[in-house]
Amino acid sequence: MDALPPWMDGVSFTLAEGRAHGLTDARMRRPDALRPFHGIRVIGSSGRIDGGLIDRCSDLLPVLRRDAVFSHATAARLYGMPLTGHLDESLHVLTPGAAPVRRPGVVGWTRDDALVYRDVVHGIPLTSAADTWAMLAAMSPGRGGRLSGEWLVAIGDFLVSGRRRKGGREPALATLDELTAAVARHGSRRGATRLAWALGRIRCPVDSPQETFTRLGLVAFGLPEPAVQPAIMTAEGVRHPDLAYLAERLLLEYLGDVHCTDRDTWRRDLTRVQLFQDAGYRVILIGADDITPDGLPALAGRVRRALAQAR
Repeated sequence: MDALPPWMDGVSFTLAEGRAHGLTDARMRRPDALRPFHGIRVIGSSGRIDGGLIDRCSDLLPVLRRDAVFSHATAARLYGMPLTGHLDESLHVLTPGAAPVRRPGVVGWTRDDALVYRDVVHGIPLTSAADTWAMLAAMSPGRGGRLSGEWLVAIGDFLVSGRRRKGGREPALATLDELTAAVARHGSRRGATRLAWALGRIRCPVDSPQETFTRLGLVAFGLPEPAVQPAIMTAEGVRHPDLAYLAERLLLEYLGDVHCTDRDTWRRDLTRVQLFQDAGYRVILIGADDITPDGLPALAGRVRRALAQAR
């Protein structure tokens, strides 16, 4: 019998599961039987979800222990956390209290079961958002890639802020207290110093890593830390700049690449800048080049001069 049960169409299964449901080894060797991992087959497509990370994780699940969870960069991507592009695409799997998974394309981790908090996203078991953030600090060039302290702050900002949507924000994925507890659970493991540094610099609300990098960069050059998204009363109601030095009536606005491709965003933010200016604020516009190592000194100089002129 080689007929594929409807529920198995596009769903990953082990060779043993295939045989148990009437599939012969010859059927499972056909070209249309995909082999995403050793011992796993996928036939058909109706059960596929995204053709990407969710399906890759689902494909690996049948050969994992029941208590295994996806972690580190894999969990971060499933949560939608912002990540630097140099992290590799390996699947990170944490097996509590047992030997780490060893498979091609998989980075295996182990940890005391009592110190792992779990969640489920898109049907995939994974570490909690707070623990995922802390675990990112443990990654290294040989195990998925290394995240800087600045990136850990940016991800922390994202977690406690919630993603901005039209009409408001999504619920935050973690609170500062939860991140603090995750750092305590992380203990002295790799990355502990970076985590402690990052934890004290997380702010809310922040809408992009670029806003985080701007804030951190200015402080690194000896400037006071700007406020994040304070309420500014304008002729058309309250608006929130990215960053502000309120006493000096100086605002900082980051303009990303979306402003070059989305006319509505450009017009909306141009109007916002004009409203700030009409309300008596000076606005410094910041682009991607301004927050690079080469650009930050000049940006810090502009902000320092503007602050001095306002005093």
